[in-house]
Amino acid sequence: MRKVLWVVFAAGLLSGCKKEEPAATAGPRQQAEAGPEQAPGSGADPFDDSKPYVLTREKLDAYVSYQRTVQSAYAAVARELQAARARFQEAPGTPARGQGRLSESMKAIESKAELEDKARRDVGLSEQDVNRIGSLVMDVITQRHMAAMLDLSGELQKLEQMQARLKPEQAAELAPQIDAMRLRLQETEKLASVRKVHGDANVDLVLTREQDLMNNYQDMLRSFGGRAQ
Repeated sequence: MRKVLWVVFAAGLLSGCKKEEPAATAGPRQQAEAGPEQAPGSGADPFDDSKPYVLTREKLDAYVSYQRTVQSAYAAVARELQAARARFQEAPGTPARGQGRLSESMKAIESKAELEDKARRDVGLSEQDVNRIGSLVMDVITQRHMAAMLDLSGELQKLEQMQARLKPEQAAELAPQIDAMRLRLQETEKLASVRKVHGDANVDLVLTREQDLMNNYQDMLRSFGGRAQ
């Protein structure tokens, strides 16, 4: 799963390197790396979220440590992919050179994927653990991060202050907008939609390490040139 995401990211950065290239067929090495759980006609996908996943304190702590270990790998991959893109843009119209840059990026991704696998094994997590915990953590932390950036509480307070200064009939017109904002704030603070997907116990446990996980998330954003808060 992580390797697929990295490949998509690399392709995005190097868009324009190849046009209308046929999709590559997975070779024996890639098929072997997929593992028996992903073989055709076999058992459950390690990222299959159709069954409940029970997070434990031990697994969450291990995942936080895993994140910190691979963070340097994320930053290194981002730098290498950006550099590959810059090199390609300096020499447009050379398909062979573009193919070489893409190959360089894929090698970088492969090496970091190996580091991730080692980090995962070192903390005692399975690939399924990493995928399922990662999905849960990302849903919780991204929503909390967006809530902080949008400052829904501050916006609601501004609307309420505005309403207090208006005439009664104007205040009544503004009331539905305030009610909608209040409901949105409650939804965000309580993580209602995330809880429906992952369960109250899992979400509550993730929130006990919210600051550490948020720091990791912001470091990841910085690695890829995003804005942290």
